[in-house]
Amino acid sequence: MLTDRIEAQWLDAFEAVLRLCKAEPSMPLCLLAESQSRALNIELAELAALRLGARPFRCVVPTPPQTAPVPVRSTGASRALRGHPSVLAALAASPLVVDLTLEGLLHAPELSQILKSGARVLIISNEHPEALERLVPRPEDEARVKAAVKRARAARRMTVTSDAGTDLTVVMEGAVTAGVWGWCDRPGTVAHWPGGVVVSFPRAGSVN
Repeated sequence: MLTDRIEAQWLDAFEAVLRLCKAEPSMPLCLLAESQSRALNIELAELAALRLGARPFRCVVPTPPQTAPVPVRSTGASRALRGHPSVLAALAASPLVVDLTLEGLLHAPELSQILKSGARVLIISNEHPEALERLVPRPEDEARVKAAVKRARAARRMTVTSDAGTDLTVVMEGAVTAGVWGWCDRPGTVAHWPGGVVVSFPRAGSVN
């Protein structure tokens, strides 16, 4: 069991990612969280932003009641904002939003409105910083992810086999493919940390 205190290496990790997101001196930076967000990560994000000279502020909303009958985690479909107009105004006014909600805003209904305002959103997974420290993105990851996305989009079929009996076939034609390298440095973009991933969503019925 790790002790929830601020460690220098964790602060360095948060600073490195915010630097990749081009957090700059005097830049307003919104730390979006909810009442059940990991407090240690909020502190680390705030201190890292201050190290870079940014002007962080916290926007904390109540964690909504559960609606699923089973544990749900890492959906990217946070319900915490609930279309709150004042919260959305604060996010739209921030060049950089650091999303520390439990589920993240990736598939939240409010995300498109936030991005249209020109804000960029970095979603930090609700993991202990000990895990995040091991998964800090590197500048060279962007080119590798883009190359992998290009290769996946050009593929017609993907097969996975193993000595254990795995025999998976996926039709890649028509699949939606995207990549995330772990930071966002342009207005109106979104990324999540950890990154360095390529995801494809095959058409219905295209997997054996």
